[in-house]
Amino acid sequence: MRKRLTPTIAAAALVAGCGANVATDPDGASEAAPSAPTSHPTAAPWPAYQPDDYTFTLRVTCYCPDAGAPVTVTVADGKVTDAVFARRGWGHPVGAPAPEWMQVTINDVIDAANDKRADSVTVRWPDGQDYPNSVWVDLDKNMADEERGYTIRNVELSTA
Repeated sequence: MRKRLTPTIAAAALVAGCGANVATDPDGASEAAPSAPTSHPTAAPWPAYQPDDYTFTLRVTCYCPDAGAPVTVTVADGKVTDAVFARRGWGHPVGAPAPEWMQVTINDVIDAANDKRADSVTVRWPDGQDYPNSVWVDLDKNMADEERGYTIRNVELSTA
């Protein structure tokens, strides 16, 4: 007897697979979801990032449109002044403005890591680095689709 997946089971399996937190870097390397925090001397509460002028590449992982798309964020005087897609994606070219929810500073990501209302937070913060590589926040373990992950790469201080 041949068994088939019913459309409901197949759809559930497909949706479950969409929740994987795997990002692919432009060079083709994959990065899995953070599994455990990296040690940091201060731990939570995590310290603020001190520079006020910098650019970085941000990836936000969530159940959102354009999730995982790399965004180049420019910060001046501690505020986002520009946030554009670093690669072409569904419905947007390279350089198109990123949506408001992707316009965050490194300190906004650190604030998410310090959210005491969250059910669980995973932070990967290499020793000796001034900012985390990634933050994963699950606001409520009993709710689906509200988790959000942030990956920070290519941080460059601005000279002005």
